[in-house]
Parts: sequence; structure tokens; C-alpha cells
Amino acid sequence: MVTDETRNAVWQELLDVARLVRYYEAMADRHRRNHLVVRFVLLATAMGGVVAFFDLLPASVRLLLGAGIAGVVSWDLLSRYASKAAVLHAVSMECSLMETELRDVWLRLETMEDDEARREWLRVSRRLAEVKGWAGQAGVAEDGKLNVECAEAAYATMQEQHAG
Repeated sequence: MVTDETRNAVWQELLDVARLVRYYEAMADRHRRNHLVVRFVLLATAMGGVVAFFDLLPASVRLLLGAGIAGVVSWDLLSRYASKAAVLHAVSMECSLMETELRDVWLRLETMEDDEARREWLRVSRRLAEVKGWAGQAGVAEDGKLNVECAEAAYATMQEQHAG
């Protein structure tokens, strides 16, 4: 028989991982959009640079375009939006797999012994801690507001799915 403490731990972890799936995918989407914006700005300034190459623009505009290109390239190199988006998407996918595993544990709690349920929960919990660390290692800053929004959405969905 599974204790209330173990049941609560599994449920809380399931809620948390449901939130994290949404949060990390939303962060990945944001970084993908930022990457596209940077690339578009780079393309626009580069096109201006090509026109400037043929001396069709005044010297001051050519100078500004050159500085713009250098600035956008620096921005692109420092922001690393594409690599951060890839890491965030990988974290989201791993969290999604863990959500499935925890949902399975949650549904099997009535047929499990407490030790087995705790082992399953701890295994997923440790893996979750490791996977969440990937975002920090990639230099991704946390977004508290987005985290709260994703928590509310996840909790509402979980309540609908498990009401009764």
C-alpha cells in the first residue's frame, strides 16, 4: 500500500513536470523567434551593405550600415538564441517523457507497494533535476512571469483531467 506521503510526492512531481513541459517549450519558442528576428535584421543590414558596396549610398549611411552589421553579428554571437532554443526544446521533450512516466506511476499507485512507488518517483525526480540543469548550463535566464503563467495553465489542465 502506498502512503499518503508518497502519493502526494508523486502528485506534486507530476504537477511540476506538467508545468515545466509548458514553460520550457514556451521559452524555446521565444528563443526561436528571437533567433529569427536577429537573422532578419542581419539580412536587412547585409542587403544594405551590398547596396553600399556599390557606392549607391552616402558615406555616412555606409558607415552606419557597417556598424549595424557588426552590431547584429555581435548580438547574434552573444545571444546564442538558436543553441538556447535547441537546449530548451530538448529539456521540454525530456520533461514530457517524464510526465508520461509519472502519469503511469500515478495511475498504478493502487497496485504498487510504497517502496516501489518511491523508487519510481525518486528516479524520475533525480532525472528531472539533471535535465532542468541543462538550461542553466546553456546560460538561459529564468522568466518568473512566464513560469507562473505556465503553472496556472498546467494546474488547470491537470485539475480538469483528474477531477472527480
